[in-house]
Amino acid sequence: MATAREPEARATTGVLPMVVAAGLFAVMALIAKRAAHRLPGPEVACIRFVVGLFACAVASTRIRFRAHNWTGLMLRGAFGGAAVLCYFLAIEHLPVGMATLLNYTAPVFTALWAALFLAEPVGRAALGALGITTVGVGLVIYGAAPPGTLGFGTWQLVGIGSAILSGAAVATIREVRKTDGSWEIFGAFCLVGALITGVPTARNWVAPDTREWGLAIAVGTLSVVAQLLMTYSLRYMRAAVAGIVMQLTPVASLLFGYLLFDERTAGVALGGAAITLTGVCWGAWIAAKPQVPVEEP
Repeated sequence: MATAREPEARATTGVLPMVVAAGLFAVMALIAKRAAHRLPGPEVACIRFVVGLFACAVASTRIRFRAHNWTGLMLRGAFGGAAVLCYFLAIEHLPVGMATLLNYTAPVFTALWAALFLAEPVGRAALGALGITTVGVGLVIYGAAPPGTLGFGTWQLVGIGSAILSGAAVATIREVRKTDGSWEIFGAFCLVGALITGVPTARNWVAPDTREWGLAIAVGTLSVVAQLLMTYSLRYMRAAVAGIVMQLTPVASLLFGYLLFDERTAGVALGGAAITLTGVCWGAWIAAKPQVPVEEP
């Protein structure tokens, strides 16, 4: 017989893996920044997807893949692959903390895309979260801009684009999850993502040295491990809470960027980061209803 403590125990079981996943995603961004010192961002992203495909090939020896909603899977892959491409381009050209913060505003956009794709209503709360997040992001970009400029350049817009596309990918997952499993969705994400990032990679290939191969493969490996931990955690904790816990990733990225790359965030930018995280946490709570397992783009 179930006891009153079981839901609490299950939630506790899911918290630690989710925290570890958030930390691994932050470390992944940090390593991607190091790899992108000489390698193009799309190339690092492409290697990441190839590592993901290898993980799927290993999983296929134990799990039978059965795709049903091919259109939905391809859309998930297209949105997710484009989001990762934009994210890694932003990491290549922006401070890693800012690039990650911009990308992790995605939960707010999920609510808006769900309204378009799934006819889910967008209430005042979602619009309020979007407004708060927009103000926060604006302050972060403005506070980090050179004197006399607003700071809204190409790569800042690319970083915001990664969040918009990631929100679309997660909204698509809500529909695809009705017919397909996590591994099928992850496999489509890696396959289409590899194709999307493979085009710029082939055109601008830079041969990695041994160290860079190690960094790029580490990016892919950390991504797969963090994804599996996040999926496991979602069995035991509410998706809304998980979305908020995952905001540890941009916080950790800002900290790592400061400690390892001397990327200083202070004054207006620091206040903007706090406002952004507030809006995103609110948006994550909204976007997680009804709750479904969420894949990282």
